[in-house]
Amino acid sequence: MLTLYHADTSVCAAKVRLTLAEKQLEWDGRLLNLETGDQFDPAYMKLNQNAVVPTLVHDDVVVIESTVINEYLDEAFPQRALRPSDPAGRAQVRLWTRREDAIHYAINAVTTATLFRAWEQAKSEEAREARVAGIPDPLRRKKWRELVDIGMDSDYVLEAFTAFARLFLDMEAVLEKRRWLASGDYSLADIGFLSYLNRLRVLQMDHMWKESFPHVTDWVERSMDHPAFEAAIGSWIPAYKTQAYKEVGDPLGDSSLSRLNA
Repeated sequence: MLTLYHADTSVCAAKVRLTLAEKQLEWDGRLLNLETGDQFDPAYMKLNQNAVVPTLVHDDVVVIESTVINEYLDEAFPQRALRPSDPAGRAQVRLWTRREDAIHYAINAVTTATLFRAWEQAKSEEAREARVAGIPDPLRRKKWRELVDIGMDSDYVLEAFTAFARLFLDMEAVLEKRRWLASGDYSLADIGFLSYLNRLRVLQMDHMWKESFPHVTDWVERSMDHPAFEAAIGSWIPAYKTQAYKEVGDPLGDSSLSRLNA
């Protein structure tokens, strides 16, 4: 039995749902509402003390951290493998997946500075402080507070765009030579970054790669054409969140590309 504790639009949860869909594994879901603080419930924090999603429970085994969960799933269920069989190919996958933490940190910064900031500012000061107080990691608390307070002017956002620039440059260089990031086949490397670029897409910031990185643009389009994409990502975005993303729009407008190349 596979049980996944997840959230509808969480980029990390989307990564794992995408792996489950690509491997055609059956799973039982426990959907958490991160806006109302389900992740801070003491019962859930016994499974994941970091108060984040996703968490996978496989019989009596608990696995946290999306990249680790994806590797676990590929090892525990070797059918429809999502990593090359040779050591060199697997090393290439790991070189990409180890970068996911930095890109997650960047995506979190941009999303918090735009969408989450708008939601938080609509709350009372007491409710905002309660949300911050529930974050167990002091560094995450500091980051959240600054991004909600000053938004896109935060240094966290500048660091995020630097991370995006490096990622797109490296992806473009590789995708000029082959169809997928780590090998000749679609792999965990591709799955890991698709949910992050999709988040930028729904925030209407996809011109960052469309204007300068044609091979990245092609990779995104081909990846979204996989049937698993709609099952694991597209179908999980509620209508009200789709509208919220549109209302936020591209917070940098025409200046985002120059910010990216800075």
